[in-house]
Amino acid sequence: MQRDLIGTQWQLNKLALSFVLAIVIGLSYIWTPTSDLWREISEKFFFAVNASLLWGEPWQVFWAAVNTPVFDKLNGLIMAIPCIWYVTSDRSRPLSLRISHMVIMGIAIVIGVYFAKHAFRSYESLSPSLVLTPFNDLTLLVPWLESKVSADDSFPGNHAVVAGIYGFFFYFAIGRKYFWLALPIALLGGTARAVAGAHWLSDLLVGGAIHILPLLALSFATPAIRWMQSGLDTFADVLVLNLPEFMTSPFVKLVRKIS
Repeated sequence: MQRDLIGTQWQLNKLALSFVLAIVIGLSYIWTPTSDLWREISEKFFFAVNASLLWGEPWQVFWAAVNTPVFDKLNGLIMAIPCIWYVTSDRSRPLSLRISHMVIMGIAIVIGVYFAKHAFRSYESLSPSLVLTPFNDLTLLVPWLESKVSADDSFPGNHAVVAGIYGFFFYFAIGRKYFWLALPIALLGGTARAVAGAHWLSDLLVGGAIHILPLLALSFATPAIRWMQSGLDTFADVLVLNLPEFMTSPFVKLVRKIS
């Protein structure tokens, strides 16, 4: 997909293909024999990544820390760093387009998290930490940190949904320069719970795909970004034309500085 066409026009073939692919991936999770294959692969993945917690205390403390509620909030601030860098420094694109990218990505993330939490309750499952042994429990290995290591509703993984939308948005719409900064943030956010035992691999891949594919398609294969950019331009013009100059001049100066 050419970056300059993303979010500017209807691309019905790509839109339909993304939805069909999401449906097929989702069905593979509930139909045999593919559901059994997902289970087998996910169990092997869990034992492999969870076993890494025996590599030593610094490694244990790291994974315990990134699975705490405090880090969940901090990670939101970390995710904002590439976004702010892009909006304030990429002079090759209009400021309204840069802001539109961030707004559309934010909307997609909010919708994705909502559906991840509410749309698939009948497919919720116990996390691997509750059903498999041996299990290296971070709450015992690092008892002074409040780590999340289990879930009784592990499917789908909403952290993976956020990380996937965030990472792929940077890759396809914004550019490689910013993507390489966003990538480790997305990978850490998407995999931390799996290492701790709170998610299966299928929660991340299947649960992520059935949300990420449709939402990115709606963002990229429709005029969503162009509509948002046009709306922001109109809104800015209305404010400048209708508000007193002393109220708008600081914002006008800021816009000129980063445009």
